[in-house]
Amino acid sequence: MTYYYLFINLTFIISGYITGLLLLSFPIPDIDFLKNYAISSRILAASYILLAIISTAVLFLGLADYQPEYLKFSGLLISSTQSLLFSYTLVTLLNPHQSEKRNSVFKIHGLIILLFLIGYVLLIMVQHDPVLTGMSDIAFKILQPLTILRIIFFAFYLYQILDYSRRFSHDIGKYNSSIDNYFSETGTIRLNWIKVAFFSALFIGLMAIIFQTLPSLLFDNIFTTVIVIFYTGFAINFINYKKIYHIIEPALNTYGQIEIDHTFKKLSWDLYKQKILESKIYLKEGITLIEIAQSVNVGRSTLSNFINTEENQNFNSWINQLRITEAKSLMINNPGVPISYIAMKSGYSEPSNFSREFKQITGETPLAWRK
Repeated sequence: MTYYYLFINLTFIISGYITGLLLLSFPIPDIDFLKNYAISSRILAASYILLAIISTAVLFLGLADYQPEYLKFSGLLISSTQSLLFSYTLVTLLNPHQSEKRNSVFKIHGLIILLFLIGYVLLIMVQHDPVLTGMSDIAFKILQPLTILRIIFFAFYLYQILDYSRRFSHDIGKYNSSIDNYFSETGTIRLNWIKVAFFSALFIGLMAIIFQTLPSLLFDNIFTTVIVIFYTGFAINFINYKKIYHIIEPALNTYGQIEIDHTFKKLSWDLYKQKILESKIYLKEGITLIEIAQSVNVGRSTLSNFINTEENQNFNSWINQLRITEAKSLMINNPGVPISYIAMKSGYSEPSNFSREFKQITGETPLAWRK
């Protein structure tokens, strides 16, 4: 046993216990918006602690197995469970108001995994688990019940990956659409770490299965290192989610929208747009859809529909277009003014956000365009 092997595994074990206890102890407000978040937090905590306990047993009882084997049941069980756990957690962060019907999909998958485990335990009581060290072993032992069960389990795991990827792609697209149709600046609330975490979790699951066919201390060290980095980073970002939920809640929550003032129902979008342009409220830093809707006395959903259909873009894109138009005017009329000042007067909280949006819309940086 090398010092690095001992160090990285001890690091993983200690971080697992600490993270699990942190997830159990940190307070979550008792509100409906965070109900599923609280549930997933407790599930994650239990998983971290359980994984730490298993790793402790493997390290100190010498249970590490370096025999090459295909479709090992323990690897399939861990990978499938991890896929279910992290997919449910990440989808919950993107869609806190998941319906019971949507949650039932994950419950059914959890039940299927449990049935695989029960079936494996029952079969292992009456026959030895075949050792599949290569494709020839799989072909030779294909009719043995445990081999069949492991192949079916592997097929189910591949189905999980495809199904969760489809659901995740839909939910993250819906999330981005929701915030783009509500916020004028979305850089800090896009939750890009969730996309990285999702595909990292799937990659780690596949890596676990592949490394079973190439077991060695080297691969074990590499895999454990990746796991330590992933689990630690995921836990930190998961806990920090609580800090921004109150910011994104209005965009994801369908409640609390103001009613449409029916005295305006015959007015066209041109009149609403004129009022917005004349007031230049879009230059207010951090302006949201609801604030502009209130300023012209129209419902949030009505204003959003107007922008989507009449301007053929989402709220975020429309506001940025108006701001960049204002910035161009400011640069023409004030050639000696710093770009940071132009950004501030155009409604941007950070010059970097202004430069990024300016280049995206015009194809040039603010400095290049002004020259």
